[in-house]
Amino acid sequence: MANRILLFLLLLTGSILNAQSSKKDQIADKINDYFFLERESIHAHFDKDVFLIDESIWFKGYTYHRKSSNPFYACVNIFATLIDDKGNIIEKQLLYGDMGVFSGSFKLDDSMRSGKYYIQFYTNWMNNFTEDESFVKEVTIINQNISPSLFNTPNYSKVNIKLNPEGGTLISGVNNSIAIDITDYNGVPIHTAAITLVNSSTGKTHKTISVNKHGYGKFNFTPIPREQYKIIATINEKKYEQNIDLPQYNGVALEVNNYTIPNKTIIKARINKLTQESLSNQPLFLVVHKDNESIITEINFPKEDLEQTISFENTSLFDGLNTIRIINNELEELAERVIYNYPESDLKLEVSKGTEKNGIITLNGKINSGTTNLSIAMLPASTITLKEHNDIYSSLLIKPYLEGHKEINVQKYINTVSRRNQYEIDLFLLNQKSKYKWRNIKNISPKSKYTFDIGLSLKGTINRRNLKKYKVKVSSLKGKISEVIAINEKNEFYLNNLILSDSSNLDFYLVKGEATKSIKLYPQIFNRNRIYNKQYKPKTYIAAKSDSITNIFPEIPNLVDTNAILLDEVELNGTTTKLKYERAFGNSQLRGYKISENDEKSFFYVLDLIRYHGFDVENNGASVGIYGRTINTINGQRTTPMIYIDNIRVMSFDILQGMQTADIDEFYINQHASVPSVDNRMGIVRIYMKKNYMYKSKINSPTSFLVENGFKKITPFKNAEYFTTSSKGFENFGIINWEPRITTDDNGKFQIELPRTGQKSVIILIEGFSNDGKLISETKTINLN
Repeated sequence: MANRILLFLLLLTGSILNAQSSKKDQIADKINDYFFLERESIHAHFDKDVFLIDESIWFKGYTYHRKSSNPFYACVNIFATLIDDKGNIIEKQLLYGDMGVFSGSFKLDDSMRSGKYYIQFYTNWMNNFTEDESFVKEVTIINQNISPSLFNTPNYSKVNIKLNPEGGTLISGVNNSIAIDITDYNGVPIHTAAITLVNSSTGKTHKTISVNKHGYGKFNFTPIPREQYKIIATINEKKYEQNIDLPQYNGVALEVNNYTIPNKTIIKARINKLTQESLSNQPLFLVVHKDNESIITEINFPKEDLEQTISFENTSLFDGLNTIRIINNELEELAERVIYNYPESDLKLEVSKGTEKNGIITLNGKINSGTTNLSIAMLPASTITLKEHNDIYSSLLIKPYLEGHKEINVQKYINTVSRRNQYEIDLFLLNQKSKYKWRNIKNISPKSKYTFDIGLSLKGTINRRNLKKYKVKVSSLKGKISEVIAINEKNEFYLNNLILSDSSNLDFYLVKGEATKSIKLYPQIFNRNRIYNKQYKPKTYIAAKSDSITNIFPEIPNLVDTNAILLDEVELNGTTTKLKYERAFGNSQLRGYKISENDEKSFFYVLDLIRYHGFDVENNGASVGIYGRTINTINGQRTTPMIYIDNIRVMSFDILQGMQTADIDEFYINQHASVPSVDNRMGIVRIYMKKNYMYKSKINSPTSFLVENGFKKITPFKNAEYFTTSSKGFENFGIINWEPRITTDDNGKFQIELPRTGQKSVIILIEGFSNDGKLISETKTINLN
């Protein structure tokens, strides 16, 4: 009999363990399925945050692969929309992503009202997800003639007091940790309020609550059942009240601390007796996850034990944002919390003043990593154009996991790791919610209904019979395209992965062997105007009523009217052998050559020049292959280089066929340059054409098609023309220089130049990432004297 009882108990225990293991597997599978599709994050670094209507908004974008924590090299088609404060799209651009970065600008005009504007960046792939994965940047535009305002005056016509119990629910009869977030009508933080917790029935003050400069605070509180409490905030002797929701009788209160004990995260889960009875000895599951990766452990509450503590080594958690959830046996979420886990290493920056010559100051920089892609803004030290904004840390490591598009700059907390800074980040996160809702994770598996676009796609239909053995040749000087394409039985042909700038021309010919014919066709270009199904809808800002008659506004710089003709232009003729593009993005590790007359004679065709500089070139008259002379893969496959013409990557080497060296201005090459990719690339060639280059067509009468709304042309930074840089207006709103395309050398070194503008010191904002995904965001003040 005893043996039978023992056997029964063993079977029962095994059954329970299997059931619990099954629940863990179910939770892990739900998370893995929900995050199975790749997700991309975008950050855009702007030259500043406040703009005048005579300026342009300049930006550099970074695309990030969430699962691998590396640059998203395959991200090519990025859309940018400029949106006004009413939610109307003013302008839309298709931007070209190359090797994980993109850049561009929006030109402002005097028809724009003063106010808040927003730039939203997204990809078509992001339409696959329930959550908004886009990046949104808020900027302020000032038009002196139309209501200039910086929205600096607080609007206390309404004060928002938000209470966020840690874990999401206020639980009756247990000690709750509660975060508070206090803002004015427009969501601007209030840090000057006197805040108290009061019993609504008795009027008794239970405690005084302090908040930081961002309007965030926290306090602990054990609510008595059926008692009503409220928060009172006193601002300028006026009281604002917010009732606290009545506590729930069933649930879990969380308290997480990852900053008091070094390298430890302590999680406390508290329940009341009613919750313990409802569990019926069933365990709860503590889930920690980031994207598709998860850690799942059981929490048991033995009789009379209403609090459990779980400890993690920070190294066992995930770098960046971690989401903590408490899940019950029915896979229902009882609590949720987000925390930030500092990565083990990051990039460090040194910048110092170098030489000064002819009014140009050189700054020398060094980062503790090789081959880092950077963007740098240089502003007067007393600028008022910088506001609280998302840096690359918040955009790529934190904000992708949170609800909304709240601006937060965390570089000062991340670059210096201290208990205080860790507490400040945690206080911010305590007032946020994960945008990935458990109900969606549990019930939805995202499907790839929207394509991951790489370039443009073209479909052509030919209005002609008897096309057997014919093909279509498509060429474009501007788009660097020359391809021969098969025609299907429906008289259709397709061309994918086109990198075509706006207003490019495509020429079409019918070819059969050496013979060519004119062609009538109806081309269509797809994926150049993708609509985002979660367009940003701004909150309405209401300026505070002012008792003063005049609104004192900071001095604004006087700008030159570029439409007016001030002087007759004098053209200076001459020649130079100085390289114009040696400091351009991606050229720091390449050898540059100014093409001379001797080069034109020695290497008639560009392919001859490429062959001379260390590549094997195969040309059969119809197609071109270019290969490295060293075997760099285990299976012996030959490597191929990345080739760019005027900063546009060549998708087919056939475009180089027949291109003459005499038409080239500058040539940059490194046959051994490392190229982060998955398609066996090694070596980089960059070709810059002469400005007067005209395509020498050997075939007459092509059918031409103008591509509208193609990729936005990448233009170099051009500053506004200031009458003077010594005015207070320039110090307030001016910009000294913007360098979006800086790449360090293999030792992490780089140089930047800025004109001498009379400033004793400047602020530089540097952001970027390395090839292995390490991030940098630093603001430094440099003394120029």
